[in-house]
Amino acid sequence: MKESTNRTLITNPKNIICIGLNYADHIEETSLATHDFPEIFMKTSNALASHQDIVPIQDENLHYDYEGELVIVIGKAGKNISRDQAKEHILGYTIGNDVSARTLQFRGSQWILGKSLDNFAPIGPTIVSPDDFDFESTTITTTVNGEIRQQAKLQQMMFKPDAIIEFVSQFITLQEGDIIFTGTPSGVVLGKNEKRYGWLKSGDTVSISISGIGTLVNQFK
Repeated sequence: MKESTNRTLITNPKNIICIGLNYADHIEETSLATHDFPEIFMKTSNALASHQDIVPIQDENLHYDYEGELVIVIGKAGKNISRDQAKEHILGYTIGNDVSARTLQFRGSQWILGKSLDNFAPIGPTIVSPDDFDFESTTITTTVNGEIRQQAKLQQMMFKPDAIIEFVSQFITLQEGDIIFTGTPSGVVLGKNEKRYGWLKSGDTVSISISGIGTLVNQFK
């Protein structure tokens, strides 16, 4: 069953967990170092936003970028969750944009500031039950002003949702309503595409579609 996004479930999650560098082609385009385990970072709660919310551009020199992602919504708390048990802890899946201010992200050794400006974690427009979501064959597509920038099969993830939940829950107790951004495929501005695309600017509209869930749309102003 497809459910409407209910912000009372996720308006103030204890954790906004993000997985970085989870697609091989994105690692290649950014030339960032990675590991044989999921790269974890966090966003702060002020970053949470919804479908059609405006993402404010504070200063274009901060180099705003998009990252279309599948997002896991946790429905049952747990610690040390095995891969086989992971599905029992998933309320559903939705779409997210891991908006990034690249200047701030790489100004120091920690990414959190460049990932946590206001409305830097829009999610929506619906939550879909894992029973009704075909992860194996589903495609994610990101467009900017109608131009396709990212397109990939979710199956290309190096760490799938069950592996992510198993890894994270070894160290962090997952709570009901927590959300996990699962990583972005190639096609972001950072790296090889900076000259081709340029950074996001005021007036740009980013749309992220995942078949079976819908399309998350946010304008930058």
